[in-house]
Amino acid sequence: MSEQRRTLGYLSAAPRVSTRPDAEASGPRSHILGVMRAFEALGWEVRPFIVGDRMPAPASGRGTERLLSANPAQTLVADLARLVLGGVNARRALRELGGKVDWVYERHATLQTLGRAFQHRGVPWILETQGIFFEEARRERNSLVLTGPARRMEVSAYRDCDVLVCVSRSLKELAVEKTGADPEKILVVPNGVDTVLFDPEKHHPRRHSAEFTVGFVGTLLDWQGVDLLLRAAADLRREGVYVSTTIVGDGPARKRLERLTDELGIQEHVAFAGRVRMDEVPGYIAGFDAGYAGHTERGGAMYHSPLKLYEYAAMGKPILASDFEDARRLARISGAGLLFRPGDLEDLKRALREAVASGPRLAEMGRRIRDACIREHSWEARIRDMIPRVEEVLARRR
Repeated sequence: MSEQRRTLGYLSAAPRVSTRPDAEASGPRSHILGVMRAFEALGWEVRPFIVGDRMPAPASGRGTERLLSANPAQTLVADLARLVLGGVNARRALRELGGKVDWVYERHATLQTLGRAFQHRGVPWILETQGIFFEEARRERNSLVLTGPARRMEVSAYRDCDVLVCVSRSLKELAVEKTGADPEKILVVPNGVDTVLFDPEKHHPRRHSAEFTVGFVGTLLDWQGVDLLLRAAADLRREGVYVSTTIVGDGPARKRLERLTDELGIQEHVAFAGRVRMDEVPGYIAGFDAGYAGHTERGGAMYHSPLKLYEYAAMGKPILASDFEDARRLARISGAGLLFRPGDLEDLKRALREAVASGPRLAEMGRRIRDACIREHSWEARIRDMIPRVEEVLARRR
């Protein structure tokens, strides 16, 4: 292999995770494309082995998450299929990429591991995780029955990989606690954003209301705290503080949120856009006055690094967010963040009042937060910072 240009094998075993434009799991899609494009921008050749791109389109399309969690028998069949596919795809990946890559970078998937076979042949195995998957899938998505095997495989992967990439310090601490992974090999690399796609100069705002609009983009799950936003907006409306809400995305909590909107009597002031194509998302964000990320604690910790946070910032939108690691950092370096205590309705209402009162300063806040995003939170900035840290860990482990 040429010393001038290194080659990365990008591995993703999850059948539902695809880079197709219509993939239901849009967050993972953005992340995969962001990482691969950043490596390429830094001079690497990237050879992907993404199982979801090789599956029939319906396997990664709309409704697949609901099918996985429809009933325990169906979930068990899916678990067994993942186990079988994991072994088959590990062999295929090695046949296709073996001897042709300098590193493999794998996005962790439940019940499946592709990078270990490369490691056995001397190729460094970098494993990236966004959470403690065996707990999330069982507790929050009801999409896992074989919890024992999933836990054993995940613990083994975290312990055995050469470098473990976690998206937050909280997740690093949790990974060490739950799996016994060596903290010396764990790198904290928060998520980033494609600042070329998410550029306010390129997109026309899509608005449903002339009122101050707080928007949310993402999968509708209970821990996203969208219900808290709706309750806060309803309370403030009774005070004479008028806030409309735009919700872009779909998920298990959508029907409950629609019912709550009706119960609160604010249906005329809430727009459910549903799941949209990734290239449509910037236009919706352009129509927000502030972007919402109201994550609540999960398993006693808040460890995610939400893509939405950086997408809002790249589009020049101040963030209205619960006080977690990434939001705190972004608010500090940009001065364009309004934070509230997680799950605290009264504190969210306080932050919303401040946001509405900031109207004349929103444009300046938007410029500051986009500048901060380009400078420190683009995917290229993330990967440029990560590569020498990976090299340092690998050198220590030789």
